[in-house]
Order: sequence, then structure tokens, then C-alpha cells
Amino acid sequence: MKEFGYGLIYLLCGIFMIGWPLRLLRMMDTCLAFIFFVNGTRKLLKAGKNHKVMDIGFGLLSIGFAVFIFNDQHFSNEIIRMGTAVYMLMYCVSCLVQYLIDLDTKEGHALIDLGNGVFSLFIGFYLIIHPHFDVNVLIILYGIYCMGLAGRSFLDGWTGIKKDYHWQRKHYLMLPAIVLAFLPGQRVQRLQKQTETELMDQKTNEKTFLKVMVQVGPQGLQKVGHIAFAYKDCVYSYGNYDAESSKLNGTMGDGVFFMLPFDAYLDQMLHMEKNSVFEYGISISKKQARWIEQEIKKLKERSKRWFCAIERENGFSHAQDYMNDYPSRLRNATQVQFYKIRKGKFKTYWALGDNCAQFTNIVFSKLGSAILNSRGVVSPGAYFVWLEHEFKKAKSPIVYRKIHIAA
Repeated sequence: MKEFGYGLIYLLCGIFMIGWPLRLLRMMDTCLAFIFFVNGTRKLLKAGKNHKVMDIGFGLLSIGFAVFIFNDQHFSNEIIRMGTAVYMLMYCVSCLVQYLIDLDTKEGHALIDLGNGVFSLFIGFYLIIHPHFDVNVLIILYGIYCMGLAGRSFLDGWTGIKKDYHWQRKHYLMLPAIVLAFLPGQRVQRLQKQTETELMDQKTNEKTFLKVMVQVGPQGLQKVGHIAFAYKDCVYSYGNYDAESSKLNGTMGDGVFFMLPFDAYLDQMLHMEKNSVFEYGISISKKQARWIEQEIKKLKERSKRWFCAIERENGFSHAQDYMNDYPSRLRNATQVQFYKIRKGKFKTYWALGDNCAQFTNIVFSKLGSAILNSRGVVSPGAYFVWLEHEFKKAKSPIVYRKIHIAA
């Protein structure tokens, strides 16, 4: 299986980082200098043909930067130190905002979020105010992290060939969220080069009552993706759909979900929104089905009907005026119904915390999914990678995968 191959790569990277961190930094400097030199040379050659002064300027600047990196031999140190600092500060913000949300809703892991936020804040500022920090320490820590990823990959490979494989709740070590975020979009770009608009892989003919869908749009933040689930062909999708409550450039707002028949949802995503959809069918037991139904019932009990702009203003006769508003566009096309969560978890949507991926845990929490115990930011991309890995395991509960490519 590919997991063993990935595990070997992670293992070799980890060994190299732990054993020769200084050599790795020098290799990075040399590679960066080479890349800038090649780019500068290409710009100058292009400028010679087209007589463009701008290309000459950028070419000379790029070559000069290459000479600086080659002579300085400490450029990679600064990239790693400041890159790590910025990432830790971003993680701090995500944790502290989620902490405030947890305090307001009285649910979640408030103390854990607070602890993670304070720790990340300390590490981030420490790296910024100490320019002579020994970056070798960070390289070694990254090496240990790679060794952990190697262990996870080897374990995934082993469990994937076991005859009695089933999901269990345990900590699941993932790649950084920023790496996982854009993987679904990259996969769609590769698939769009094919002629097929629908690809189907199926292990059994079993009818499934639970589906999980990862959808990816063509541009901007749509490439990060969105995840939703369907139970008995009714889609439940959560997000910041109330534009009037939106804050922080759309990353926070009132939590709203909609319910829509699966066929109508799929048609809207493919033909109106131009989103490609990865659909996964999951086999569940009768006991798990009852648990999921109970969670959906609880969700509905703490929600109230929310009316989008086209409904509030009875604008169906001139629907074209509402086409920039996604809820109104969806309502006009499908008669979907939206619900705003009044209390408890998901009352407030937070893109780096209680987001659509965490909302999907409403069902996965009843299936024993390993990804649930991951801490930090869980994106649709993280679920996408996990679902892809699980589908490839012969005995996993994911019994089919269908990929719908938007035209």
C-alpha cells in the first residue's frame, strides 16, 4: 500500500533532519540560490527577445538575490525561524478565538484551547525577539514530527490489510493544516484534464444511508473546499451563511445549516456553483444509525428556522437581484430551508475552529473516526486526505467513492 511508501519517505526525512540539521539548512540555501539564479537568467533571456525593461529589472534583482543567499548562508535560518513564528501566532489566534466561543457556548474544550493558545503565543514571540535562536533545534523538532508521521503511515498500512479492521477513536497525527487546506483543489485540477465528468470506485453493492461530500470550487477560497454529510439522502451543510452576522472577512458569524435532498444539492453544486464534489458512501450499523438520528434531532431542537434575504423580502419575482447572495440563490433554485443554531456548539461559526469539518463530527463522533481526536484546525482538506486513505483500505467502512467533476 502507498502508506508504507509514505512512511518510508517520512522516516528518511526525519532521520536526516535529526542527524544532519546544519547540512539540511545549507542545502536549502544552495537550492534557493539556484532557483533565484535560474529564474533571473530566464527573465533576462526573455527580456532580450521581447525588449522589456521590466523583465531585465526583475531578472537582475533575482540574480542579485541569488548571490546574496549564496554568500550569506543564513537565509534559510531566517525563513524557518520567522515562518515558524508566524504559523504559531496564527495558531494562537485560532485557539484563543475558539476559547472565547467555548466560554460563550459552555461547550467544547475551553481550557485546552486556552492552553494551546498561550503556549503558541509564547513560542511565536520568543522566536521573533530572539534572532540568534539556534534553528537546528527547530529542524530536529520537525524531524521528530516526521518520525511521528512515519509511525502513523506504517500503522495505517498495517491496519489497512488486517481482516478485522474497524474504526477506533484515537489521536490522529496530521500534516499541518496549511498544507492540507488546498489538497482537494489540486486534486480537482488534475482530474479536470480527464474527459470523464464522473468517476466511480465501488467495493460492494451495499446501500448506504450515510454519505460525506467534499466540494471544491474553481477560484479563491473555494479551492480550500467545504464538507457536508447526507443521512438518508438529506444533506446537512453548515457554514457562515448569514452575511449580516459575518465578521473578520467572513471567517466568523452566526452558525447556520441547511437541509436539502441529495440530488438537488448535487445538481446545484455541479451546474450552478461549478463545484466539483467528492462523494463517499459509508456503511453504518443500525445502532450507529440510531445514534446519528439522535444527534440530528438534538441539533434541530436547538435551532430555529432562518429566512434568507430573498425570503424576507419576498423577492422571488425579481430573483436576479439576489444572485450574489448564496443562500438566496440556493433557496430560489431548490426551495431549501435554513436553520440558525440558537445555543450550544456551532452557535458561532469560526473558520479556524467550529467550522464545517467540525460540524461533520456530528456523525463521525458516532462512528469512532480517528480524526476526531486531532487538536487544532481541522479543515475539509484534512478530512479529504483521511477519507481518501480510508477508502483505499479494503475493510474500511467507506464502501464507495464517486467523483463528480464540474463542467
